[in-house]
Amino acid sequence: MKKRLIPLAALISLLLVGSAADAYHTHGHWSDYDTTMRASVVGFPAGDAYRTALGTVASRFNQNPSEFHFHQRYDDASVSFDNDQNEVWFSADSDFDPAWTYWWYDIWGDIVEADVVFYNGEDYTTSMSKTSLRAYGGTHRPFQTTALHEYGHAAGLAHEADEYNLMGIDYTHISCNGSTARSYVGEDASHGLVHLYTGRDGVAIENVGVTLFKWLEADGEYSRHDKCTMTDHGVELPYTDYAGQRRYAVDKGQWVRVWFTYENSGETYQNVNVGYYISPNATISTADTLFDTRRFGQRRNNVDTRYVSLKIPVDLVSGTTYWLGAIVDYDNDIAEIDEYNAAYHIIRVN
Repeated sequence: MKKRLIPLAALISLLLVGSAADAYHTHGHWSDYDTTMRASVVGFPAGDAYRTALGTVASRFNQNPSEFHFHQRYDDASVSFDNDQNEVWFSADSDFDPAWTYWWYDIWGDIVEADVVFYNGEDYTTSMSKTSLRAYGGTHRPFQTTALHEYGHAAGLAHEADEYNLMGIDYTHISCNGSTARSYVGEDASHGLVHLYTGRDGVAIENVGVTLFKWLEADGEYSRHDKCTMTDHGVELPYTDYAGQRRYAVDKGQWVRVWFTYENSGETYQNVNVGYYISPNATISTADTLFDTRRFGQRRNNVDTRYVSLKIPVDLVSGTTYWLGAIVDYDNDIAEIDEYNAAYHIIRVN
């Protein structure tokens, strides 16, 4: 969430920016592209899991392809609003539920301070264990996704309702390979940051990926997300709940439409090679059985939820559960800043 505390002279900076072709929205930008965030020693003490998680968030945020970066600092002994420092802390005040970012502008409309406050009564977890998270039917809100969302606000991004996006409902903006989910900035937020701060000077930051989640609908100023499906002739396949997601019933030799969301969160257009695998477990890798491939172009600012028609291999064992996964850039053709490139559906063979 966000709130703006600003001098009167900077009211003109409140307009959200974004063209009809760009899903992202912004509320302002920094003139200093290297900005320090200071974490409270009380909420993020040395050795604490929340301190570790916040460090992960800062590192993930800094994988964005723009010139803007946060420097994460710790052990801030005194935090407050409007003190010319950018600070991060927890509060027992439910007015901050689940988290708020406050920012100040100067008379030219540049952001000069951003403070992030988390409500400590929210059911946060620093664990990214898949089945404990709300996105997969668990009860906990992942601290990492919320903190990334708030750091997006601190950097100048506003909420987004029309795209699968970190600046929508954050706890369903997530990827997963294996039993551990992962927070990340994603394509549309990366595009907004490049709009605000230009691409990296001197080196191109490339990053492609795939996730099970997709845009579902607008919910006020937020995008709401849901899991992608598997279909046959436009009808979702029969399924049972399994490990926090749908396990689809399929026949050997059946043609099915397999939906995933593909993203290019890097600087330049990429022709992407995607491998489709059958695995006996939830960790998809190139050591699994490759049974089909595709190649298609991906550009930033085009979050691409699409289906691929695939034939279920005929040599699978009836009554057995498998994981049908996609690996983007399975042949390592693209030099990426982050090689976390796989996602999966679960199937059971009739």
